[in-house]
Amino acid sequence: MECKMFKLRIITPEKILFDGQAHFVEFKTVEGAMGTFQDRIPLITALSISQFEVEDENGNRKIFAIHGGIEEFFNNTLTVLSDAAERAEDIDVNRAKKALDKANTDIESVEDVVKRRELELKIQKALLRLKISQKRER
Repeated sequence: MECKMFKLRIITPEKILFDGQAHFVEFKTVEGAMGTFQDRIPLITALSISQFEVEDENGNRKIFAIHGGIEEFFNNTLTVLSDAAERAEDIDVNRAKKALDKANTDIESVEDVVKRRELELKIQKALLRLKISQKRER
């Protein structure tokens, strides 16, 4: 049986992280987990800070850390736009640990609601980086 594909692009302001064919992707939106195959209905949705998993045209699994953004599926093309995203193999574990430690320390003394939320997001992103860094292509 032929494996049906769709075009996938993961784009940040700095670069295109992925531009190729995919059989399946799995990700989290602000409303919950989703997966996409070829020929799904058109969709635009907001992405949460989460893991984005791709099964590429060769059956390889690729893992990305997506730090929020939007995704659009239309005409068998899935486009992901994110201010920040990274491949599992590109994550600097030491940097992520330092960011987590600093944010955890800083949040203890912050009372301002907005600054506290910013630090909570930094913690969430650092934890995601650490989780994703342990995963590699299979």
